[in-house]
Amino acid sequence: MPSPIAIIEGLRNFEEQAGEFIRNGPSTGLPGYVRDGYRERCDQFANLPPWARLLGNGPSGAMDRICSPYWDDNGWDGPEKTPPPFTGGQCPGTVYRVSGTYSDEGTGGNPSPWGPNSVTGPVTGVVNRPPTGGGAGRRDIWVTSGGGADVRVFTDAFDSQAGPNVITAITLLSGGPDTCGDPIPEFPTRPGPNPPPDPGPVGGPVPTDDPNNPIGPPLIPLPPYDDPIYGPTPIVGPTGPPGNPGEPGGGTPPRPPGDIGNPGGASDTGAGGEAEGEAPEGSILVGLKIDVLASPPKARQFVEGIFRGAVYIYMGVTGNLDQDYGGSMLKTGQFFFAEKENLTHWRINANSGYNHRVTPYYRELEE
Repeated sequence: MPSPIAIIEGLRNFEEQAGEFIRNGPSTGLPGYVRDGYRERCDQFANLPPWARLLGNGPSGAMDRICSPYWDDNGWDGPEKTPPPFTGGQCPGTVYRVSGTYSDEGTGGNPSPWGPNSVTGPVTGVVNRPPTGGGAGRRDIWVTSGGGADVRVFTDAFDSQAGPNVITAITLLSGGPDTCGDPIPEFPTRPGPNPPPDPGPVGGPVPTDDPNNPIGPPLIPLPPYDDPIYGPTPIVGPTGPPGNPGEPGGGTPPRPPGDIGNPGGASDTGAGGEAEGEAPEGSILVGLKIDVLASPPKARQFVEGIFRGAVYIYMGVTGNLDQDYGGSMLKTGQFFFAEKENLTHWRINANSGYNHRVTPYYRELEE
């Protein structure tokens, strides 16, 4: 029976190969037909149709990773995090002071303040309701609570020309720090600022993350590493044979914590250029540290300081290099570990407008 670690490694390798096939697969024949079908699904996913909005972290993260090389090559964006409707107010049973704005014909369509009002947390939103005492052309504005009674904060006499209600500030009545986070949006993701053209509904069954669904094609499964948009999905499994290291039936004695070997000579790619290197005789490649020296004026970023599609990373042996798709998300100073033992060769290709400094780390082979 294959170990969970081997299965996870196989899933990760499959995602990398699928991403490269979608990005740069054959354009003709049956392979071209399959590649174009994947591209249509990627384009549709980036625009978040109903089936994509219903996915959990695992399938969404996998779709994002296999589609990102194709999106990056075309200067497009996949889905991004939806910001919360307001910040704070999520501590259960805690009294908050909530303020906001409304707009209508009477304010000329401009935001006008209401509150502050005391509301028991968690605060869940702000809604319109018919006025308590009735009355045409009016609305009551309520702040809703998940831990106590909803609170009416304002009665608006211009309901027919009502504008939006917005929560602008939430503070603890006690004046202490608010440490319970922010509300989760109804849909955690939204289309990015520059998605690919929306192909509309794609022919065939809707993809599914249910392996027992005989109708829709399954989505790619998720290896256990963090995704910048969809969050971590850990998979826990055994890491080696039972027993204490050094005893019969035990595992290999562990290396000291944090042992990443020693840095080799650093190399700069130059603008849009490349750098390449080989481990010294008797040593193996542990990984690469990449610093961003320069970036294009309008470099695309997931969040501030995390660049999209800034670098292509290859590690392997001379003549046989494998691409590490972690390079699709790059923060300056980031370290990329070699995915396998006994690798010796590496190459870095900077995307257009980027200049990177690459520092390889090597470790002597153990006897």
